[in-house]
Amino acid sequence: MRYFLVGFMGTGKSYWGKLWAKASGISYYDLDEEIEKAEGKTITDIFKENGEGYFRKKEKQVLSSFFKKDNFILSCGGGTPCFFNNMKKMNQKGVTIYLKTGIDELVKRLSAEKQIRPLIGNVEDDLLKDFILQRLKEREPFYSKAIYHFNTAFLSEENFKKIASQHE
Repeated sequence: MRYFLVGFMGTGKSYWGKLWAKASGISYYDLDEEIEKAEGKTITDIFKENGEGYFRKKEKQVLSSFFKKDNFILSCGGGTPCFFNNMKKMNQKGVTIYLKTGIDELVKRLSAEKQIRPLIGNVEDDLLKDFILQRLKEREPFYSKAIYHFNTAFLSEENFKKIASQHE
């Protein structure tokens, strides 16, 4: 089975993806890491040198390569579901899981990670909450199309085991 974790940056997709994959004995991948391998540079450098449009095309290409694999959990970037019908394709090819985190927790997490997150790198600290709220408003229609929705404050290994048992 193919599992795609979606949600805003900082929601813990990588954390939960690694934990669930290890507990389930399946492979784990991070889409941004796979893009960095393919490009030979960081996401930040790709954005700086080639722009977001180039990045989104590369993201679509690398995501599509996972449709030929099986038995994995893939943590997607926060914007992945919002471009090129990616969300629809992920729903067709596997199981999508939307991880949702409260706004105050996102602000706390992301303010400490601005240097490695190109979309918020230049956002002033006092404007970060408004920026996140605006982006969430834009992205929620895409995230909401996921098959499963979880508030990260209530997640456990059991959540994934229940999902996996329904898709064996």
